[in-house]
Amino acid sequence: MKKSKKNIVGYLTLAISLIGLLATYLIYKYFKIDDVFCVILMTLSFIIGIYGIYQIVRDAYN
Repeated sequence: MKKSKKNIVGYLTLAISLIGLLATYLIYKYFKIDDVFCVILMTLSFIIGIYGIYQIVRDAYN
């Protein structure tokens, strides 16, 4: 049971990053915010996504 609970955290982190990417796209499309701000938000979302993948892989091998 512990592995499945740990693995859920990784998938949750990955889902948050996907929501962040989608939100960045919608902000850029409908509100026309500055490009630099959108690139910063996308970069943060990618970093969170990579961390989520790292959590999933780490929990799979421990």
